[in-house]
Amino acid sequence: MRWKKLAIVGLLLVSLLLASCVPDSNNSGPPSDVDIWGTIISIGSLGFLCDQQDVKEPLFGITILQRCDKEANLVALMRVLIGVLTFALLYMGTSAVPALNQNRNVSIAVSIILAIMSVIFIPNSVLLGIGAAYGTLVAIIMIGAPVVVGFIIYRAMSESHWAFKVLLLVILLGILTLVKYWVTGGLV
Repeated sequence: MRWKKLAIVGLLLVSLLLASCVPDSNNSGPPSDVDIWGTIISIGSLGFLCDQQDVKEPLFGITILQRCDKEANLVALMRVLIGVLTFALLYMGTSAVPALNQNRNVSIAVSIILAIMSVIFIPNSVLLGIGAAYGTLVAIIMIGAPVVVGFIIYRAMSESHWAFKVLLLVILLGILTLVKYWVTGGLV
């Protein structure tokens, strides 16, 4: 049973990968013309949330450049992600209740209703705060982990490895200098 679930998840991931590799319908050239790096950067910068499109008005055929609000799209994405997380936590909690444990469909329905009710009434500023706090936490961990590991390695080396100690300190100083550069926006 476990292998079947793993196979289904693997199949979904592969199909998502293949669906994201479909060439653009506007691009009639060979696949080498596709801007892969632009697509990757668009995903990393959440640019896919706000693609500007030319929209033709159906009545007069006038082309209008449609603008979108990036903050509203980010809040909508956060609302969906928090909804999925809330559903998962509530479903886990309702599965522990003996009365709801017997009927799985009831616990799913209760979890979906409570997740939707709780996510709808979260203010936008709270959602943006949750995203900013989580992003800050992940950034601190990703930046702090190499520095802490480097310091532990530095402390574990004996005095006879002084050249490696100096090299390690230069690498750690380079990491911290780059962090300072990006935090200040390049104004070092």
